[in-house]
Amino acid sequence: MGVVDRKVFEARKRVFIERLEREALQERVDGDILPLLRLLNRHPAIYTTSSCSGRIMVAEAVRPSYSKGKGFRPVAKWHHPVPPDLVRAAADQVDNAWLMVRGAILHLAAVDAKTAYRLVEVGRETGHKHSGIIAINRGGIFVEILGEERLDVPLKRGGVYVSDLETAVDMANKTLVLAKLRLYWLAARLEAELFGLEAPESDEIRRAIRRAANCLG
Repeated sequence: MGVVDRKVFEARKRVFIERLEREALQERVDGDILPLLRLLNRHPAIYTTSSCSGRIMVAEAVRPSYSKGKGFRPVAKWHHPVPPDLVRAAADQVDNAWLMVRGAILHLAAVDAKTAYRLVEVGRETGHKHSGIIAINRGGIFVEILGEERLDVPLKRGGVYVSDLETAVDMANKTLVLAKLRLYWLAARLEAELFGLEAPESDEIRRAIRRAANCLG
């Protein structure tokens, strides 16, 4: 018998799907990734836990941090490109501000190793190079698919702006757009791999992303 208990897996899947739909009704789910999450949860060997399609964030911090612990506080976040005036309004609230971009992140549970490894492979093949298996227990084999897009720009230090805000926001918006394009590539590949739907060729998608990157500058 494997580590994963099918009954535990199914029970936890029901809980997470119910939570997803409840939070969707409360508009607490990132709308750009909700259709993909619902599709993945239809697969009998998978359920999703927490995910994000990519975001821009203003954070209060002396220096950027991976954690959300002491010395790091999110001030505002957006899952779409944002105008400079909204970023300035958020940064004006604090003395030390960073503008940050993070690519898409998906957390999924698979019922078996074959499914888990395939999820990791598709993640890496679509440019989510930091994807991997992060935990195994009776409720599933847990996979993290993590986008490579990332940006950290210091906006303010000691109450003084230290970066050109409009330039920083332009860079952040372009980085987020590329992260979203990579997520859509991942979604297309997952639809093809898991549900037999037609997906564009990977080389075609790579060329499209390169063209977009060149256009964004």
